[in-house]
Amino acid sequence: MRLELKRAIGTSIKSYRLKRDVSQESLGPSQPYISNLEAGRGSASLDKIEQMADVLGVHPISIIFAGFLISNDDANKDQLIERIRIELAEIGL
Repeated sequence: MRLELKRAIGTSIKSYRLKRDVSQESLGPSQPYISNLEAGRGSASLDKIEQMADVLGVHPISIIFAGFLISNDDANKDQLIERIRIELAEIGL
């Protein structure tokens, strides 16, 4: 079953937040905003993801990557990392 990516990113944010014992209020944006994100009722902009990642002490890509893995039951993180390496090489990075 495929979970909607925006809901999975909310789940990713919540997982990091709980693991690091950070309250919704401490995460940056307002508590209702965070609550809505974590419940899959909203989408975070890249700016907001970057802000929350900074508070959580993780790379913003980790939040998005974890969300993608959560949203795809059959996703393999090693295969996904290799795919990203190949795609970055295509543009000279």
